Amino acid sequence: MIRINLLPVREARRAANMRKQGMLLLMAAGAGVVVCILISTWMAARIAHERSLVTAREAELKKLEATMNEVKKFQAEQQEIEQKLAIIDQIEAARMGPVKIMDELATRIPQRVWLTKMVEKGGVLELEGRSIDAEVVADFVVALEESPMLSNVDLQETKLEEVEGLKLSEFKLTAQYPFLKNPGQPADTKAKKPVAGKKAAPAAHGKPKMSID
Repeated sequence: MIRINLLPVREARRAANMRKQGMLLLMAAGAGVVVCILISTWMAARIAHERSLVTAREAELKKLEATMNEVKKFQAEQQEIEQKLAIIDQIEAARMGPVKIMDELATRIPQRVWLTKMVEKGGVLELEGRSIDAEVVADFVVALEESPMLSNVDLQETKLEEVEGLKLSEFKLTAQYPFLKNPGQPADTKAKKPVAGKKAAPAAHGKPKMSID
């Protein structure tokens, strides 16, 4: 009977299987290393991209900050110019105001009213004068109230006074002067009702006194 020793064949097969398993392990390890390298490369590229975006955003923010600073500087210069122009307008209005007020009074004063005194102080215009009739004084007050250059016209006093044998109605009134308007002056002041007096022929009087403070 012939006997065959199969041990060397089995050993050879076992060794071949071991080599195959070793190769598979090496290939799996290599594939894992390649995957790790790819992931690491992708992550590095991603991080670099995000950093570049952050750098770009920071550069844009710096540009915006510079632009905002320029805008603020321009707004400050514009406000300064507007303040200077407002001061110039106030000075010009204060300079031309009395001339315009005199022209306005000359236009609105009735024929039978004479001014004896005019004072402008602190934005308030004070007028004193005489008339042959208290009703004409009331008409004068209404005319002043309709003037766009005056406000808060207030007839403070009317009284009869004999001048050179004639009974005349003396009056005193105030009004706000818009060019130098006093902010503390009441905004709604109505004219008082004048006291009625007798009609008489007008007498000659001197020029009204004028005082502009």
